[in-house]
Amino acid sequence: MKDSNLRPFFEPQGVALVGARRSPGFGYGIPVVMKHLGWGNRLRLVNPSGGTLHGLPLYKRVADIPGRVDLAVIIVPARAVPEVLTEVAARGIRHAIIESAGFAEVGEKGLKLQDRSRRVAQKHGIRVIGPNCVGVVNTANRFTTVEILDEALAPGPTSIIAQSGVFGTIMLDMLYQYRLHISKAVTLGNRMDVNECDALAFLKSDTNTRVIMMYLEGAADGVRLRDTLAEVTRDKPVLVLKSGRTEAGRSATASHTGSLSGENKIYDAVFAQTGTVRASTLEELVEMARVFSTQTRPPGNRLGIVTSSGSLGVMATDTAISSGLSLPSLSRHTVGRVREGAPGWMNVRNPLDVGPSGQYGEALAALLEDPGVDMVLAITVVPFVVFKEIGRQGLPGTSYFGDIASIQELAPRKPLVVCAVGNNDFVSQMREASGPEVPVFISPEPAVRALAALYRYWAWRGEV
Repeated sequence: MKDSNLRPFFEPQGVALVGARRSPGFGYGIPVVMKHLGWGNRLRLVNPSGGTLHGLPLYKRVADIPGRVDLAVIIVPARAVPEVLTEVAARGIRHAIIESAGFAEVGEKGLKLQDRSRRVAQKHGIRVIGPNCVGVVNTANRFTTVEILDEALAPGPTSIIAQSGVFGTIMLDMLYQYRLHISKAVTLGNRMDVNECDALAFLKSDTNTRVIMMYLEGAADGVRLRDTLAEVTRDKPVLVLKSGRTEAGRSATASHTGSLSGENKIYDAVFAQTGTVRASTLEELVEMARVFSTQTRPPGNRLGIVTSSGSLGVMATDTAISSGLSLPSLSRHTVGRVREGAPGWMNVRNPLDVGPSGQYGEALAALLEDPGVDMVLAITVVPFVVFKEIGRQGLPGTSYFGDIASIQELAPRKPLVVCAVGNNDFVSQMREASGPEVPVFISPEPAVRALAALYRYWAWRGEV
């Protein structure tokens, strides 16, 4: 496996946008975003009509653009792409992102056009992302070839590989709201050249990436994907949402990015062999990424649960056992520590249901410090009218459950996740109390499944 010479896609010295336009569309909006993000002096716009756009000159031909340019973003009608690639090559540009659609995804005619474009690129040694994609994002230097919110550009440790361009854009629009921040994103589209294996190899060597999320419709090369995943997952977790589980889904895949999605059981086997974590839904992919990007390697599979609701503790227990985790008995020291301030009705065991005892913070600290507990789920539940009354009395709402972020520092080497169930304002305050390094879920089952996935990954690596 090698780093496939993708760095200029993410760190270009200069960018030629071929297909800039004065009417609404990618060719109109992307220059606005790039200029806003500080790339205006490295951006060259190309349109045969000439003139200006957004205060930048429009060059009539690729050959006319001045200065150093090593990346072309191509947004022209599909039929014009082979000719544009030839012009790009003549200008000395060896990396191109083709955002245009109308290729293999539309049928035989489009497939022939894609093959023709591929031959032109190969002849001139041009690496290509796309077609039928939205390109890349690099938060470290605020470079993007897609319209994106400023909030989504906060740097983080997670990178995205998405076969679908719009899927990648949607992920960027939503993830920051979950406190999940991105290092890099690449949307592959029809994978005329650069595919998921190239992207995985590049992100393996990227020092800003700790966790890789991937949306995959089908493998470009199944054997190479298996071998690449086996290499990457030894260093970094790879979380995959693989679509096309059903015959109807596989048919939809072919009309979306022109992919053959393959047999579902084969992918399950590849992922299991390579330590790749498979998500069953988009929600699960995001939830697992939140845990993998913030939590450390667990010492084992022993889960401690502290809850203010017995029923939610039971739900979490059922999911833990079915997911391969265990619920150990609490140590004698932990039991004594919790009982010291607990009312007589409180049953001190795992799950530890503290109810309205006022002992939540102490119980959470005791579980985290218990040597027989490897990871902790903290379930916070209280009637919202009670929570509001605490605030009216001048006390911080979080006083009911303790300063979770500070308590977590007692055992920083143990994974901790929080489940806050109830009113949106309550959940928001629990997120504030938990801090940026403790993910907050809104139901117990996905929280437990994410912890179980974290354990299984490190167990596959042989490090627990």
